[in-house]
Amino acid sequence: MRTADIKPTRSELLAVKRRIRLSDRAHSLLKRKRDGLMLELMRVIGELKQVQHELAARYDASQQLIAVAYMMEGAIGVAIAAESIEQIPTIERGLKHLLGVGVPVFHEQGVKKNLDERGYCILGTDSVIDDVAGAFEDLLDVVIRAAGLQTELRLILAEFVRTRRRVRALEYRVIPDLIEERNYIQLRRDEMDREEASRLFHIKKVKIGRNPVK
Repeated sequence: MRTADIKPTRSELLAVKRRIRLSDRAHSLLKRKRDGLMLELMRVIGELKQVQHELAARYDASQQLIAVAYMMEGAIGVAIAAESIEQIPTIERGLKHLLGVGVPVFHEQGVKKNLDERGYCILGTDSVIDDVAGAFEDLLDVVIRAAGLQTELRLILAEFVRTRRRVRALEYRVIPDLIEERNYIQLRRDEMDREEASRLFHIKKVKIGRNPVK
């Protein structure tokens, strides 16, 4: 704290006290936000772990089924069935607000299809093709959910780090500096009041000495 830049006036003292109140209020709000973000982090991490386990299971299932399909239909048969799909899945990006954080929300369309929507001839293909198509549709659905959760986790974590940094700055630097400044101003004002009282006392004493009571 540079005391040379501090004016020990009453208005400055009131201004510092006002800044302390505002800083305390901001500190309280940011602490609640930080704690809320921590809870959201724990929630997203838990959901993401479940989705990652599901993703691994779906991937293994799809790989096993595609291997069976290659054996039964051959590479050409599988490729023809894959190329027959006319409706390409689409993903729309929305936005939700969570504790001041804009979190993207992904909405998929056309990922899971019924037999008529897959495009290939049902009579001309083995049922394993249906199983493979369904397995990869399920896998893609989990991939989209995992991507959304990973994005949400990254954004919430970044906001948590920023909020925690602001809380620590207020707690360990801003508020202590303001309190020190307030105490210094109060101390200087007390000294000035004592000096003024002493000056007035001496003036009064001198006046009495010049005009003794008869």
